Amino acid sequence: MLHRSSSGNRLRGGPQMFQLSLDGKRLYVTNSLFSAWDRQFYSEMLENGSHMLQIDVDTEKGGLTINNNFFVDFGLEPDGPSLAHEMRYPGGDCPSDIWI
Repeated sequence: MLHRSSSGNRLRGGPQMFQLSLDGKRLYVTNSLFSAWDRQFYSEMLENGSHMLQIDVDTEKGGLTINNNFFVDFGLEPDGPSLAHEMRYPGGDCPSDIWI
């Protein structure tokens, strides 16, 4: 099933990996689990790549909103479509990115 975000980007597959920012105000979501499973359940993702979204968390009033200014399309990679599973950022913005 294909859906579009309010910014018009095509959303493929379903949410798989979630990373909450250290301040709890951003939730990063990728949509690839394992290539073998993606191949079986989301074959279009193999052809078009996966994506990463940012969901803004309202820590004051509650609620979640897709940030339409943040959309990483891994289908546009120079060497062809890629599948993004778990994302980690050097220096970290998420609890799992902090290594002591």
